[in-house]
Amino acid sequence: MKHKGVINREPHLKDIIDLQVLQRIQDTFSQAMGLAAMVVSKSGQPVTRASNFQPMCNLIRSTEKGRARCHECDAAGGFEALKSGKPHSYICTNGLVDVAAPIVIDGEYFGGIYCGQILAAESREESLETIIQRNEYLGVPRSELLKIAQAIPVLPRARIDAAAEMLQLTANYIVELGLANLTKSQLLRETEEKASLQAALQDAQLRALQSQVNPHFLFNSLALLGYLAVEENAPRTQEMAYCLSDLLRYSLRNMAKTVSLQQELDIVKHYLAIQELRLEERLKIQIDINPALYQVKIPCMILQPLVENAIVHGVEPVAKTVTIQVRAYPWLQGMMLEVYDNGAGIDPIIAEAVNARTFTYRQNEGASIGLQNVIRRLDGIYGTEFDVRVEGGPNQGTRIMLFIPCNKPTCI
Repeated sequence: MKHKGVINREPHLKDIIDLQVLQRIQDTFSQAMGLAAMVVSKSGQPVTRASNFQPMCNLIRSTEKGRARCHECDAAGGFEALKSGKPHSYICTNGLVDVAAPIVIDGEYFGGIYCGQILAAESREESLETIIQRNEYLGVPRSELLKIAQAIPVLPRARIDAAAEMLQLTANYIVELGLANLTKSQLLRETEEKASLQAALQDAQLRALQSQVNPHFLFNSLALLGYLAVEENAPRTQEMAYCLSDLLRYSLRNMAKTVSLQQELDIVKHYLAIQELRLEERLKIQIDINPALYQVKIPCMILQPLVENAIVHGVEPVAKTVTIQVRAYPWLQGMMLEVYDNGAGIDPIIAEAVNARTFTYRQNEGASIGLQNVIRRLDGIYGTEFDVRVEGGPNQGTRIMLFIPCNKPTCI
């Protein structure tokens, strides 16, 4: 299926997936598997920055001839993976083992995600000689070239096959993310033309957000993560796997339902536990919930996106320790949900637009998309009885307050 606005040019992943998100996916895969990784276009040009590249490959790509050979080889590997529809393992032009997995979004081939820069344990000695012969043109003394080549990681075939399987899961996740973004963009264009589709858009946006998390990818990743954690005696990794598993099951089972505030709070705690493992001393958590509100019914996944917004836009951009507060207390004929962080702070223009309800949903407004989605959902459920207030500014932190009325079925 061809999309409007994409004419006579190579399609780019950056048109439908934020490159920072793509880079984070690639870096996470590379760190977890201990392999070099990169996302490239169908012509073999890098789309992302290289992750964990071997000194040998950095040396080769530092030359014009070597770089051209690598791009040509990457393109060929991607097309072979495209033809088979599964990861393609091969010996690259320079003699190393690489694996490519295709990225096909809505029938359009965008390129692939690659990993490798390793040697197979079964043929290490032959591979070393091949690498030296194929790269003599670099002008590096044979002894120095051999020394660099001997530092290339060596893996048994079983580990290479496991890496290929994990690479396919990662490619599938990228595909699902791209499909979700395309669906969202298409629905937004249609809604701008037909205001009567507003109610349908709210539901479709919710489904699009949910589809951004590929359950097959996550469940398989968690299984692998748990296996590695047990094998390596890594209790923190085990804890992260359990928290991720609970968060995934919660979102898949309850996305279109109402849940108790207690249930929503539990999943927020799981999410924050993962972030505490990652951010360590950079993050502090304070939770203050009136016990009388634990059983109040609210729409699923309205609190977690606000906490995630605080992590991404409040904690990550600054080097200092940031405190995130989550509060819930009775207010008038309902309750107030509040998420505050004393981190980087919110753009006053965004805060003012949210408070005045004059914001417009645009895909490039990354700092407000999560908040806007929550507001749109609550507007659709509660109408004018719902209210929101955002306070803060640069270096002043951000406070988001949601007033939930309790004269609706969701509060029973």
